[in-house]
Amino acid sequence: MKFLNSLMVQFIVGASVMVACVIALSFSQREASHLQKALSEWQTHADKIQLDVANLQQQGQHYKLNAPRDFESYNRDVAVFYKQFQQQLNTIDQTFNRANSSVITLSDSLAYSWLTQQNSPLLSAIQKQSGWHSYWQNFVTELESQIGDPQEPRLEWAAEYIITNQKTATVQAQELADQIHQASNWFDNTYRQTNTFMIGFVLAYLLLSLSYFALRIIRPVLATTRACEEVAAGDYGKKVEISGSGETRRLQQAFNELSARSKLMMDMLGDINQPGDVSDKLQSIFDSGREALGSNWIGLMAFNENNVDLTASVPASLDLNFRHRHVSLHKAFGKELLSTVDNGWLDIKSLRQLSLNRHDERFLRELHKNTMATQIVGYPFRCPQHNDFILMFSSKREGGFSRQQIELIKALSKLMADAIIAGMDQDSRDDLIAGDIIPLH
Repeated sequence: MKFLNSLMVQFIVGASVMVACVIALSFSQREASHLQKALSEWQTHADKIQLDVANLQQQGQHYKLNAPRDFESYNRDVAVFYKQFQQQLNTIDQTFNRANSSVITLSDSLAYSWLTQQNSPLLSAIQKQSGWHSYWQNFVTELESQIGDPQEPRLEWAAEYIITNQKTATVQAQELADQIHQASNWFDNTYRQTNTFMIGFVLAYLLLSLSYFALRIIRPVLATTRACEEVAAGDYGKKVEISGSGETRRLQQAFNELSARSKLMMDMLGDINQPGDVSDKLQSIFDSGREALGSNWIGLMAFNENNVDLTASVPASLDLNFRHRHVSLHKAFGKELLSTVDNGWLDIKSLRQLSLNRHDERFLRELHKNTMATQIVGYPFRCPQHNDFILMFSSKREGGFSRQQIELIKALSKLMADAIIAGMDQDSRDDLIAGDIIPLH
């Protein structure tokens, strides 16, 4: 998932999540405001149902106390009280329809399914309203039955029915209003808790994002900046801990590579005219270039009339394991080494396969056995006495040397060769080549 390691990708993903959280928070607040308004209206309608039922009961009691005693009074009551009864019943129906409209508004919300889960107060309130509707329809049906013919309504019977069912109607209306109030309070508490959680989540995400930014970007950049200043002051080879992410990590890796290369180059410049034997020179190159070159073995081979001899190599622990240090120029590998003098570069990309294919060449087998190298590269050069040598580097990293490492070896091989030659006096050269060497050119 290298794609996700990019700082730009991480920024886009993080910013997108943050924007999504803010949008969700804003949407939830708007939706909650919409629901609170619908619940408030529902409460208002439920309270009015209570009031309307109380008015209907009051009308029934009033009529009961003032029932007409003659025909003329009855006709007046039909024109007045009956009309008032009908108006009050219609008022209750209209109020209930408005309450139903509030429930429909609630059901249009995206959170309706979540809010009306099993045993939720809101679901109980909706069920209570449905129960109230059934009760009220039965009440009106029975009341109309008591009234009888609308042309000659039995108002006293109707009033008696209202008074008889007064307590039940009041309790039903009160329970409906209480249930709706309870649902409204439950929703307010639920929203407050949800909103607090969402705000806390956004703040926690913001805090974690800033912490991640500080730890994975700012701190590595500051550490790399200080390391750059130290290298600029002469502390070549300074390394920083790889702790960044994405491009920051690549910056740290690039700095370590650059610092290691600068140390190698400065060491080469410092060693170029310094005396010392070949092993010391090779060890110095190996130590200085371990990080920059990625090499686990460096060897120096000298050409003579019939052979190419491994005269020295580092580290010493590997050098001691070489029992067969000669390559015949008549063998395939010897001819390949000889051709590099003209070509100017040796590159063997699969040493293991080559050692298996040329099983009769002991040096190749030992070279692979001792170094476990996946790739060998070499730079041929000549000393002032026209003796030819080849400086070889091995890498046991999977895939061998990187392109940058090969370019660096090529660029610095001349300095390395000069440093090795500068450390050789005539006697040491004679010891190195172990006798007369016939120049190849």
